[in-house]
Amino acid sequence: MKYIYCVIMIVLHWISITTVDAQQPFSEGIIEYNVILTAPDNNKILGTYTMSFKGAEIKKVMKMDNGYEDITLFDCKNNTIYSLQSRNGIKYAIQLSMEEFKEKQEKYAGFKVVTEKKQNHLIDSLVVYQGTVKYKNNSKLTILYTKDWKPAEPITYTRFPNAAFLPLRFQYNEENGIGMVFEATKVSATPLSTSFFKIPADYKMISYEEYKQLSR
Repeated sequence: MKYIYCVIMIVLHWISITTVDAQQPFSEGIIEYNVILTAPDNNKILGTYTMSFKGAEIKKVMKMDNGYEDITLFDCKNNTIYSLQSRNGIKYAIQLSMEEFKEKQEKYAGFKVVTEKKQNHLIDSLVVYQGTVKYKNNSKLTILYTKDWKPAEPITYTRFPNAAFLPLRFQYNEENGIGMVFEATKVSATPLSTSFFKIPADYKMISYEEYKQLSR
């Protein structure tokens, strides 16, 4: 009896270790998405969204076929966010508020995933699930995700704060009527250079208030 008990405990311990190891923080690498933006007039614009990670640093780059580009650098250790933009031929690194960013995430906090179902196909050898994300205000969205990885930082995904999974396909509508669809094409855990996450030397660092003055 003692032998059987020991075997059961060893098996349970192994299962718990396997589960923890399977859901590792995605702390270094690249995730690429194809993007479809649908305007209120039903006009569609295609693009890509690339998220790069190294420890507490995150770089998000959105490029759309109409020429729009948005680059944002997050340093979660030092609590900073910079948006890289060009205006009249001058490159600016605009400091944004991490506190305001987290406040915007608050309405999505505490979400739950319901009706989870394992999918038959894989994305980059990742096991894929389909589920419904339900928020505190009872709004919902359908999502494909993997539990093999999870974001290393709680703020990684605006609509999925502190997620215990990596979103692979999801869509939502903005308050202004714009629809967004994201579908992962690549999930690669690979070493990246620290310099890739730094503000380039040819960018002038300014506050958001200063940038608003320039935009008048």
